[in-house]
Amino acid sequence: MKRIFSTLVILAAALMFSNTASAQKSVGDPVFYKGDNILSLTIGYGWGFGQRLAYEHAVATFLDDKASIGVGGAIGNNFRSRNYGYGVRYFEDRIGISVVGSFHYQFTAKLDTYVQLGFGGGYWMYKWKDDLYDDYYNAYANHAFFDFTSSLGVRYYFSPKWAVNAELGWTAGSFIMAGITHRF
Repeated sequence: MKRIFSTLVILAAALMFSNTASAQKSVGDPVFYKGDNILSLTIGYGWGFGQRLAYEHAVATFLDDKASIGVGGAIGNNFRSRNYGYGVRYFEDRIGISVVGSFHYQFTAKLDTYVQLGFGGGYWMYKWKDDLYDDYYNAYANHAFFDFTSSLGVRYYFSPKWAVNAELGWTAGSFIMAGITHRF
């Protein structure tokens, strides 16, 4: 799982630093306008430690270019481990893919506020390790799961193409996430 996520991070970085043919944006322009694309990399905490790579495309703009609708997708990973003492440890790892829709509204220059909803699925892996008896035990069977994502977010553009963002809600097994966004 860590290799998959590392590969995604490298691909995201390559996309972020690639030269795009879109028109240059200035500070006063709408932050998420029809035709814009954004790529976000976030980390968070909640059920465990979460990471998420998300892509979004603006499909419509309205209300004097202050509101927009976006669609896209995301891949996320969440893992946690617990040490119960006496050599008993628990490991959990989840990876999921989802389709995401969002509503964006720009209250002021450089600030993008949004609501996201998404549906998807993934795979959940569990493992118990007992060092006392030197054995492994799967308390639960590894299984596929259905995932629902909902979050409120804010994105602040410190340059025409780069922003920092924060989200509250349920995303990639996290209740709170923060990261960086590239607009292209």
